[in-house]
Amino acid sequence: MYKYLIRFNIFILNCIYIIFKILPTNKNKIFFLSRQSDRPSIDFRKLIGNLNENYDFKIVVMTKRVEKNIWDVLTKNVIYFFRQMYHLATSKVCVVDGYNITVSVLNHKNSLKIFQIWHSLGAIKKFGYQSLITDKQKVIAKEMHMHKNYDYILSASTETTKNLKESFGYSNDKFIIGTLPRVDYLKEHSNINRDKIYQKYPNFKNKKVILYAPTFRPNNNYKIKDVIKKFSDKNYILILKLHPNIKEKYQSSNNVYLCNEFSTLQLLSVANFVITDYSGLSLEASVLNKQLYIYAYDYDEYKKNPGINIDLKKEFKKYFFTNIDDLYDSIGKRYNKKIVSDYCNKYIEVQKDVTNKLAEEIVVRGIEV
Repeated sequence: MYKYLIRFNIFILNCIYIIFKILPTNKNKIFFLSRQSDRPSIDFRKLIGNLNENYDFKIVVMTKRVEKNIWDVLTKNVIYFFRQMYHLATSKVCVVDGYNITVSVLNHKNSLKIFQIWHSLGAIKKFGYQSLITDKQKVIAKEMHMHKNYDYILSASTETTKNLKESFGYSNDKFIIGTLPRVDYLKEHSNINRDKIYQKYPNFKNKKVILYAPTFRPNNNYKIKDVIKKFSDKNYILILKLHPNIKEKYQSSNNVYLCNEFSTLQLLSVANFVITDYSGLSLEASVLNKQLYIYAYDYDEYKKNPGINIDLKKEFKKYFFTNIDDLYDSIGKRYNKKIVSDYCNKYIEVQKDVTNKLAEEIVVRGIEV
């Protein structure tokens, strides 16, 4: 029954969209659309800044964080989605960083070029069509036209493209090798961010700072308390940066800090050691050549659901851990950073002038065609 309900609603949306498509296309208009957060990401902000500085385009931005039940949000935010439809119908280019209903289910003008830049530097864990398990998931993905209508998809490397082809369901010709503007941000703002954080937390200076950022787990199997217990001693400053979908709340205490006023990218600037798992943070930390440790206590389970594209055990070798005591004993000892640089170079091919190159791709492939 739900299949036919989805089809009916999409039919109604497209009927309404026909009215919007009567409006003329602004050949200099670029529409940035995201459901990842309520404010533009650093990738959007840097890319928009570059376009404003070097070109004369009309740029429109719409961002609103949407949880799992996207269709429920759609029915409760009709005006918001009508605004999306208007801008999709009147723009020459649309840039997205995730799945959006209006982008994928509507029948767009041939003149509209849609760029999917995704919101992660890589594809460490499986997502999209890779992660569909049940028949119901597969049916809903098909009926909701999941990840359809993209003209170009950004991929950080040839290795990453192999996985993104499966996640998005596209062939090689749709992919552009390039990287998110956050790579430029990490390199250009490291000292600035460090100074800001030290001003707020002067006790971080001359301390061994650990940034721990575990990714979201569907089964809520977290061992955050174990990490806190192990590293909340006088030898370290432990900063917790948790995925926004992790509902359990924590508070700063002793040598443990949340630092909610700073982003994960900012906090990398003061981290001597970075502990993570299947998060894209390992790629972001590798850009700054940080000492990286993979704490994946549920590796075998996670490989089954949702699944992993990158063999972290193979990539990080002796810096891959499933046991908290072994991890604790390893931190602070001599570290082979070649493992990190090799990892970075393998999965992030473009590491210089990233924002400018991406802006040029959008202009050439989107505006000038």
